[in-house]
Amino acid sequence: MESKEKYEKLLEEQLQSLKNELNNYKKILDTANVLSMPRDNIKEYVYNLLEQQKLILHFFPELSSNLQIINFFLNNNALEIEQVTIALNNILKNDKVKECIDKKEEYKSQIKRIEHTITDLNENSLSTKVSFILKTNITDEEKISILKDLAYESCMKGTFKEEKKEEKEPLIEPEILFPIENEEEKEKITNLKASYSKVKEEIDSLISKNYYLIDGKTSKDLNYIKQMDQIIKKQKEKQSTESPYLDIKDFEYKNITMTILLIDMLEAKQELETLFKKPNASLEDIEFYFNELKEQYSKAQQVDTTLTEDIKEEEKETDDIYFLLDENNNPFFQLDKFNKEDKKRCKSLIEKFEKSIHDYEKGKHHTKLQSRRNLFDIYVNKSSNMCVSYIRTKDNQVLVITFAHLNDIFDESNSIAQNYDNLIESTLSNIENKNTNFINHQQEFFEQFKTNVEVKGDEHR
Repeated sequence: MESKEKYEKLLEEQLQSLKNELNNYKKILDTANVLSMPRDNIKEYVYNLLEQQKLILHFFPELSSNLQIINFFLNNNALEIEQVTIALNNILKNDKVKECIDKKEEYKSQIKRIEHTITDLNENSLSTKVSFILKTNITDEEKISILKDLAYESCMKGTFKEEKKEEKEPLIEPEILFPIENEEEKEKITNLKASYSKVKEEIDSLISKNYYLIDGKTSKDLNYIKQMDQIIKKQKEKQSTESPYLDIKDFEYKNITMTILLIDMLEAKQELETLFKKPNASLEDIEFYFNELKEQYSKAQQVDTTLTEDIKEEEKETDDIYFLLDENNNPFFQLDKFNKEDKKRCKSLIEKFEKSIHDYEKGKHHTKLQSRRNLFDIYVNKSSNMCVSYIRTKDNQVLVITFAHLNDIFDESNSIAQNYDNLIESTLSNIENKNTNFINHQQEFFEQFKTNVEVKGDEHR
């Protein structure tokens, strides 16, 4: 099932679940309203109580005997009898009933919240749908795919609105009627211009280095990136330990971050340089754009550092390949459970390591396994539906964690990383120290692995 189809199915299920929850809250609110009605007229109160008897018993089945007593004496026209008063008091003194009555305002609030959520989901509210997607039980890649689709749809709508705006007559900038008289302001502007000249070359150099991120992109492409950036920022604001949301770092969105910073820097530079050419430009405006440019440049420097480190990481070559093995020298995957095609892909993934190919997909960066509890940087490579998770160790070596299908690789790898962190640590230590006994076991296993992934009809190395 395509991720978008899965999302639509999940959305439909979520809407149905919300409708069921809404219906339940409305029923319990109705129950609370009936139970809390004035008792000035006992006969009217009893009539209303018995009229809603089925609803009351749905939430409070333990009240059945008391309602039967009341019904009996009502039918015999004897509501004044003491047993009716006792039965009514038993109902109203019930702890669950009292709690239900006390929570009337809470039920109303929940009803409004659910109705609002349903409306937002039905009316394509972007922030509501993003929040829903990130809580669904689908893979991180499927979430990213859906978020991209939603961002693209949103930016297309935004682009259409912008195009409609552009049809209007352009605004004519009014003439500045009052020239700067303050010599102090003139001096400050001169100083800002000098300060800008000093950093301009460095800023231009950083922009030039990363300009490939926006080179050739259309306004629609850039709008799309801006939409993705807004989605990420909104979710970062909602982030908490109890409810993890999408984070730029979690899904390696450094390129998006840098692209936004490039756009912001170019816009600030253009505004600033235009203001410097105007003899009557406002000091306040110049200070604003100069500070804005400095702030974006500072952020861009940090992102540029991480991007440079990523590029260096990708350019490393692999010297040796090792496997994470338990105390019995068994791996955390079972080749005999894989079919012929799966084994071929396992073999292909190892051959890529031997050729120093670490890309997750051709033309794309490899994926990093994300968990705040993981102590190691674990990456995932993919061949069709087959994946391998691994750690790149010192001296450009690879430690294979496990093989699994795409739907399972992230959960299985996270589980291994969290439950066998000591084993991973000791294995990495053995690799670094070139432990002779360890190396011998690894070589034996590697030969066995290569034999097991060979499929009849394949060429043997």
